[in-house]
Amino acid sequence: MPRRSGQFALLGVIVLATTLVLLAAQRTPEPAFALERGQMQSAQLIHLARYCLAIGCSNETLRSLVAGLLALNSTEPLYMYPIADAKYYYSAPGSSENRTVVFTITTLRGSEAVSLRVYTAPAVRLGALAKQVHEHTLVFYNCTLTYQHVYTSPFFPGGSLTYCPRLYDPRGLADVRRGAAPCWWVVLVPATPDNTYTLYDEFGIPVRVVVP
Repeated sequence: MPRRSGQFALLGVIVLATTLVLLAAQRTPEPAFALERGQMQSAQLIHLARYCLAIGCSNETLRSLVAGLLALNSTEPLYMYPIADAKYYYSAPGSSENRTVVFTITTLRGSEAVSLRVYTAPAVRLGALAKQVHEHTLVFYNCTLTYQHVYTSPFFPGGSLTYCPRLYDPRGLADVRRGAAPCWWVVLVPATPDNTYTLYDEFGIPVRVVVP
């Protein structure tokens, strides 16, 4: 008798499993979505910061851009974290430049920062030469400089990322080559009365080369 009861129990399990499989097969397949809030939203803020630096950043300009982003967030599914504050900082100790945009966002963990720091190290002059440009002979300085972007976010691996953007000269006068080290450049720029020449990175951000 116990053997018969065990067989009936096993038969019941098989019938139940078969019924569940048939019911699942009759359901219309539906896509599954996962809502991710973190790296993508931080990347959007960094893109906003790069654009601000490209057009001439100030706290007023930054606030206007943030307002536009928040307005878009209210109609499109950007899933941005609340932005409590946004500030732009600039410093130029010596011939180096630091430009930093810091966003303070509010997450479930509290206030956290997403930032972009653009750093240009002092140029090192390697030499000078004369070069014929159309009908004119111009003096050029051969220099090296370090230029990098540092992105920080609580959602990035390790908390920060360093990126080495490409540099170019829209006038077509300077010669720009990558150096052997990351974010290191060898440039040949024309001499100017104030010993500065402006290149641009791939995001349109001006890069001031100060020739020592």
